[in-house]
Amino acid sequence: MERSRYREEQSHLDQTSSQTATLENLIDQYEKAITQFAFTYVKDWEAAQDITQEVFIKVYEKLNSFQQRSSMKTWLFSITANQCKDYLRVQESGKRKLTSFIQKVFTQQEERSPEDLIQEKQQNTSLAQDVLCLPVKYREIIILYYYEELNTNEIAALLNQSPSSIRTKLDRARKQLKELNERRAEA
Repeated sequence: MERSRYREEQSHLDQTSSQTATLENLIDQYEKAITQFAFTYVKDWEAAQDITQEVFIKVYEKLNSFQQRSSMKTWLFSITANQCKDYLRVQESGKRKLTSFIQKVFTQQEERSPEDLIQEKQQNTSLAQDVLCLPVKYREIIILYYYEELNTNEIAALLNQSPSSIRTKLDRARKQLKELNERRAEA
């Protein structure tokens, strides 16, 4: 009786050790990509990092139930997408936070009439909507540069791209925002 219990415990320890090793390997291989993917959803680096942690906790808990109907990478990204969607449902203030930030960045802080403030708020809301309408490759750079206050070298390292590529994309994103604003003004 004692031997069978010992074998069961040993088997459980071996399985746990194997799961831990597999998880460590997955973290080494996919953590950066998962975090960047989460960031494109939630547009907040700290939240993306938190989501990444939650993803790997779920993976650890469900590793034995992975049925290999898809690749491990696809499974990880699927879990990440679901975690991001859950996070966005909870975060109602995300758009307001971005609008507020863009308002601070693109406006001067001086006294204005109530009419000017209303017009400015409408413009800032439109600008925030325009930023959210940009392709992801431009949106993430605008957000990292203005919202996260990272410089182009830091963004390049984060996105694994060259600084000159980041500067080019930042310039193109600004031009697209300007064009969207001009089209709205003409309408």
